[in-house]
Formats: sequence, structure tokens, C-alpha cells
Amino acid sequence: MSYVITAGVDINAGKEAVWDVLVDFARYGEWSNFSRAEGTARVGSRLTMRMPGFSFRPTVAVAEPGEQLQWAGTLLAERLFHGRHSFILVAKPDGTTHLTNHEEFSGALTTLTQRFMKQNGDNGYTAFNAGLKRQVESRTQQWNRT
Repeated sequence: MSYVITAGVDINAGKEAVWDVLVDFARYGEWSNFSRAEGTARVGSRLTMRMPGFSFRPTVAVAEPGEQLQWAGTLLAERLFHGRHSFILVAKPDGTTHLTNHEEFSGALTTLTQRFMKQNGDNGYTAFNAGLKRQVESRTQQWNRT
């Protein structure tokens, strides 16, 4: 059994500007629905992601600057609960970026958590995207003024 959540957003900035904010984990608490995030966007590194009520420690699986960031994590064992989260950045002809925020959950416990995910997950991904968009566009405006 698997469950997928996908949310997209168009950001008025180039891929590099989006990437810079996306991988600046130390500042996530300032703009995202993560209260805190630690680590580096390097394949094989462990991240510590904290949200109100829980935390998790995924491993970076893909880190292609300006293109894609992906992390994966398990709960107890992969066959019980596994999540693979990816952010894909695509340049648009007008110089903006489309970001796809995608996560696939699998494992035996997915059925038990699916109801929670349906109630809370989609909104959380949309909220993250909105925060990222605001942060990137705000930084881009500041850079353009200097």
C-alpha cells in the first residue's frame, strides 16, 4: 500500500534562488511549517526535521543543486513505514521556477496513517510551498534593491 501527496507552486525567481532557500535548513523555522531543521543537502547526510508534535531523521538521497532534493526515512523498518520526499525544480521560459513538492509513503502502517495524512498532509505541503515562495521572492526583491 502506498499513499502520495503532491503540491506545486510557481515562484517568481530562478532555480538557483529557490534552491538556496530550500537547502538553507537553519532558517526553516523562520518561514516554514518546520519548527526547526538541521543538516546539509549532501547525499548520505542525515537531517533532523522537527514539526510541532513530532520529529524525524531522514537521509538525503538526491541533492542536485538547482534541480532536485530528495530525502527518505523509515519508522521502525522500511516495510512498516517508509517516506520518500522530493522537491523538483523546473525552470519556466519566463525565468520563474515551478516547484513540485512530492512525497510517497509506503509500508504496512501507511493504511493506519493515511486518514491523518488526508486530513493534514495536503495542507501542510501547500503551506510549505507558500512559505518557500514568500521567502524566495522576498530575498529576490532584497537582492534586486542592492
